[in-house]
Amino acid sequence: MKKIFVLSLAVSLFAASTAFAEPVKHAQCYTADELTTLDKENVAGGKGTLHGEFAFTRDNALDDDAIKEIGFMTLKHGDFIGTHEHADNEDAYLILKGTGIFTDGLGNAWIVKPGDMTIARPGQAHGLANLYKDDLVFLDIIAKNSGSDLEEIKANQTPQLFPAEKLFDKNVEHAGGTGEGTLYGKFAFRREQATDNQAIKEIGLMTLKPGDSIGLHKHADNEDTYIIISGEGLFTDSNGNEYIVGPQSVTIAVAGESHALKNTGKEDLIFIDLIAKNHK
Repeated sequence: MKKIFVLSLAVSLFAASTAFAEPVKHAQCYTADELTTLDKENVAGGKGTLHGEFAFTRDNALDDDAIKEIGFMTLKHGDFIGTHEHADNEDAYLILKGTGIFTDGLGNAWIVKPGDMTIARPGQAHGLANLYKDDLVFLDIIAKNSGSDLEEIKANQTPQLFPAEKLFDKNVEHAGGTGEGTLYGKFAFRREQATDNQAIKEIGLMTLKPGDSIGLHKHADNEDTYIIISGEGLFTDSNGNEYIVGPQSVTIAVAGESHALKNTGKEDLIFIDLIAKNHK
């Protein structure tokens, strides 16, 4: 059963100052029943309840962590996150279910649907609204940009919306060096395109066919999270521990840690792969 810390704004503020007061090292795997529920009201001047189920939040992240927060978020019909600017972090919304209206820092608004990816870099603003009947469900991933030249980033604004139909394909054989089969990827952008002062380097929607795998490999100076959307797999961490992962499982390897992933089910294993680096 998921842990429930808050049911109202008042309780939310109390929980933020107690349950998440002490920074802790990320675990490498969080299964769906280990996520923490946290609801926020009228976010960034918006309206209604933003329901979140988090692997971890920025309140208990370490200073050295690049990826500060990962949550599965839900907006009900008529609710919205107000348009707000990011000063020194980066925030990606990845749409999983439903239909929403995404607003960027220039006042542009787009209809967003499953598979669409968005990001706000430092100096950019964004907002998200659900004006439709069904719940709007999306991933929210925040990365810290602690030592970059933020003024340079702000002066060189990058795209904020990456529609599903415009994601580009890049497939990898024997991923991780010892993996089996093909890792299929559809990317908003890859690390080869990222500038040195961007924290989030890569976002991709990945697929492993039944029996295929990513081999065990170490991350030297970046962080890599696998967030399972559908299917079933086996995740291996740095210590050789194995975990059965399925929808809403969140895994992460920080600098110096290793990880591997195999599709052990009968259906495709589909997951988000996001790579980030903390610049100091």
